[in-house]
Amino acid sequence: MSIHRFIRLFLVLVLLGSAAGCALYRLEKDLPASYAAFLSEVRYLITSAERKAFLSTPDSGKDKFIQEFWTRRDPDAFTPENELRTEYYARISQADQLFKTDIPEGWLSERGRIYILYGQPTERRQITGRLTQESVTAGQVEIWSYGGFELTFRDAKGTGSYRLETLDLGPIEDLNLARYGVSPQRGNSRSPVFAGRQVSKARPSLDFTLELQDAGRTDERRSALVRLEIPLPLIWFRSENGRFLTTFDVAVRVRDSQKGVVWEKDIGVDADYDMRDFSARSRERHVIEIPILIEGAEILARLAEAPGTLAVRLTNRTGSESVEKTIELK
Repeated sequence: MSIHRFIRLFLVLVLLGSAAGCALYRLEKDLPASYAAFLSEVRYLITSAERKAFLSTPDSGKDKFIQEFWTRRDPDAFTPENELRTEYYARISQADQLFKTDIPEGWLSERGRIYILYGQPTERRQITGRLTQESVTAGQVEIWSYGGFELTFRDAKGTGSYRLETLDLGPIEDLNLARYGVSPQRGNSRSPVFAGRQVSKARPSLDFTLELQDAGRTDERRSALVRLEIPLPLIWFRSENGRFLTTFDVAVRVRDSQKGVVWEKDIGVDADYDMRDFSARSRERHVIEIPILIEGAEILARLAEAPGTLAVRLTNRTGSESVEKTIELK
């Protein structure tokens, strides 16, 4: 490709990108007030892809988008409350009070952003001026501690315009609400058997695939089958009499669009494998199937009008690991 052709292609791509950016800007500028407020409020959580999708969605579909936005971030689908959403807006309110003299003020400030995403620090220290090898820098310095990790904010001119000087936040990334607000699951103090051997806590996390298989429906009832498939290498077992054993606790909730429970079940399911042939089955999956029966014309009509959700929480008793998944009930 000649240099002139390359330059022309580059300019075309720049113009296309600029046109797309202008289109999104116009869409954002024309947003109704309630949707503009949502987009502003979730600025610390929303991804660039989600922002683009929200702006491109017709106003008639934006309420559904907002509902799904928060549902994806709900750390516990088995409670009526979305704990992450509640915590997020509580931190916005707290940041508004704590940093009302900052520029910009409150939750929009740099300190507000960190407070909202990472929570209240374990310690805050303020210093007037900052001693360096050469001189004392004017202004205010504030140190936040999260355990043994420190963040430094500096207001160079003493005007309330604090800027974060700590660039690498990796050591506290587990606290970041933008990572769905779900704390990493911890195993218990015991060291159970994993694939036939004792291992440390640095292990793969429990996971499963979730599928809903329709088994027939009428105006009065709907039957279906919930199917879970769990990769064997991700399961904690205990060793007993030449066998690998464990028990799964499975909680199933079917909710309507308003998060009201219309069907639920909690069961314990045993898993039992012969140790002698376990290594040869390492690519297999443990399957759990649970039948669902939803009855009542009024309930089914409500689900038909606005799809509900199927939420499943799977807990491995041996390793004390728990994982939840939610899918739309079609």
